[in-house]
Amino acid sequence: MQTYYLWNDQPVLDATYDRLNFSHYADVLSEVVRTADTPITIGIFGPWGSGKTSLMRLIAGQLLERRRPDHRWARVVWFNAWQYERDQGALWRALLLRVLEGLEGEQLSREDARQIEDWRMRLYMDVQRTESGSIQIDWPKLGRGALRLGLSLMPSPTTLLELLKLVQGEMDTLEEIVAAFERERTEVYRRQLTLLEEFQGGFAHLVREYVWSRNGLLVVFIDDLDRCIPSRAVEVLEAIKLFLDVKGCAFLIAVDRDVIERVVRAQYAGYLVGEGGREDTIPIAGQSYLEKIVQLPFHLPPLEEEQILGFIDALDPDLPTGCKLILALGLEPNPRVVKRALNILRLLLKLSGRRVEAGSMEPVVPELLAKMVVIQARYRELYDDLLEYPNLIQDLERAARAGKGPQQAIAPPPGISAEATTLLEKYLHHKPLLDMLRVEPFFAQLTRSQINAYIYLTRTTSEEVRHKPELETGHIWRDLLSNDPTRIRSAVAAVQAEGQKDAYVAALVRLLEPGTDASALERISAGTALAYLGDPRDFDEMVDVPGGEFKRGEEGIATYVMAYRISRYPVTNLQYARFLAAVPSHPVPYVPEPWAEPYNWDPRRRTYPEGKANHPVVLVSFEDALAYCKWAGVRLPTEEEWEKAARGEDGRMYPWGDEFDPERANVRESGVGSTTPVGVYPAGASPYGLLDCAGNVWEWTASQTPSGQMVLCGGSWNFRAEDARCFSREQAKADYRSTRIGFRVVTGPQPQVSIAAEEKEL
Repeated sequence: MQTYYLWNDQPVLDATYDRLNFSHYADVLSEVVRTADTPITIGIFGPWGSGKTSLMRLIAGQLLERRRPDHRWARVVWFNAWQYERDQGALWRALLLRVLEGLEGEQLSREDARQIEDWRMRLYMDVQRTESGSIQIDWPKLGRGALRLGLSLMPSPTTLLELLKLVQGEMDTLEEIVAAFERERTEVYRRQLTLLEEFQGGFAHLVREYVWSRNGLLVVFIDDLDRCIPSRAVEVLEAIKLFLDVKGCAFLIAVDRDVIERVVRAQYAGYLVGEGGREDTIPIAGQSYLEKIVQLPFHLPPLEEEQILGFIDALDPDLPTGCKLILALGLEPNPRVVKRALNILRLLLKLSGRRVEAGSMEPVVPELLAKMVVIQARYRELYDDLLEYPNLIQDLERAARAGKGPQQAIAPPPGISAEATTLLEKYLHHKPLLDMLRVEPFFAQLTRSQINAYIYLTRTTSEEVRHKPELETGHIWRDLLSNDPTRIRSAVAAVQAEGQKDAYVAALVRLLEPGTDASALERISAGTALAYLGDPRDFDEMVDVPGGEFKRGEEGIATYVMAYRISRYPVTNLQYARFLAAVPSHPVPYVPEPWAEPYNWDPRRRTYPEGKANHPVVLVSFEDALAYCKWAGVRLPTEEEWEKAARGEDGRMYPWGDEFDPERANVRESGVGSTTPVGVYPAGASPYGLLDCAGNVWEWTASQTPSGQMVLCGGSWNFRAEDARCFSREQAKADYRSTRIGFRVVTGPQPQVSIAAEEKEL
């Protein structure tokens, strides 16, 4: 059996282990260090885990190993700031002490060696004396009354004697002992200033005498500075500028630039400047601060797909090719992140293998597990959403394969907050995620429980395991009315699993009845849920329209029609499917164009789009509508019949009255952006009870224009409200198919078909 190892996060030590091809960066930067005018500070910028330490190790190795006669030799000092962060002393002092250690390797004169030792002792002593914390004396225990004295420095032996006198009663006032400590504090500060003044000049002498004059360079590498406490990180940058910035010195600082800039802004929110007696606070920009410290910035470029693939292949050549591609496309281009994901994937593959052997789970597909590992590592919010809505991964997969991305993200309708966007839209702007999901194999054919197996397997390596809440009734109801296809399908699955379908269906239907308090979006969502659960409404229902006159057209011309019956709803996909099943030779609604994809039927299975059983059938021509009518024993209405059924006898503008209301119709102003289930606008009913006469889809009629084109009535989801007025007309050729055209049917005596005036073509 193949043995797999986990990969640690240690930086590379030499070019032998350079799996990221950083050597050419190191070649150039080491050449810059050897030939640059000093002092110089080079910033190696990149986020955590991007390989900054590895690059600096390679540069240090080249400076030490590739000495050439025409270049200066290098004395290398390595300072890991985070390592000294744990010490109580000031970080800038630790840097000075580390640099002094680096110089001690040279053949120093006795006087210079003594000077370095003196500096070291004074730095250590003053650190101890000023930063060891406060001491407190419990006076009640000594019988001196309820008084506590805090000492902010470690007293010297002399001060301790004075303290002893106070305890023994030989000093009468607290002021005397406080004065003694103040004298001690003042002396420490004086010594510190003297030391720093000496250090500035003395360090320049040491570098000039033992390095620069001997054709050498002192190169100081400072690593992990951005992991330190902000104030201490700034200390190091200022120490470089104040004490170490001398001829013959080069500094390479590895930091996350964004982190350091935030640190500077936090440390120096502003400083006071005065002019003419006025004081102002002027902020210090992090970028300007760094530009003053760093003369040469080098930003580690993000790893490209081929680099990551090569990196993964070098680490784990036996990993399936699809897994490598998925990790390369989906993960953050960061070596540390890639190694961690590889470790997790290998662990989970072995764990799943054991569970399969034990018979506790089905075999997993490595590529699908790799996708879930990427989601867990990089898209934690999506991972949390998958815990509740496993079908979201299938929706995202379909969107990715359909070529959707940030440019196709749908803006929320007017008047609806950004929070109302769907779960799918929430993640469409993540290009790496979509690129990864386009790689085979897919989650598309998996059941909810099979998807859950991958989710729960990765939870064993999750940093924050969130227990999935039980889907209580309220939660299911909210999802059913969310108008979010992903959440609706998840709730539908929960309803079916609980065996409460009938109760939920009845409640959803009640929302579509007249007088409901539900919003338009909630009614649309209820209709969508019914499409999955089974919509019990009678879409074949017909209503009676009595014979007689009505006011026709915008002018209100008196027009007579005979009595007839007309369908309450436009013909739905479910109804049209029965026709296609009975007439298998008739083609399904299908147009091979991208704009038609959401509405196209499956030509092979002859099925309508998922979740659109109760939507009006579209992509049907006039001939298709006639074929349906012939099969069903009905006919298309004339434009006069259609108009009377929509507006009644009084000549109103819309089926409900003369003023437009977006809560009563699906038109452009309603902001829906697609067809909706029929009958979800009960307040938009006509005087005879017809639904969807305004908006949703234009409807074929039996009437023609003088040029032989067919008349359409009713407006559409992507046409304006003015086109949904009862007398508005459009025209189209008999073979035209569109996502905005459907039809409804009538029964009754066949009237004489009128010839309408010419209208603009649809």
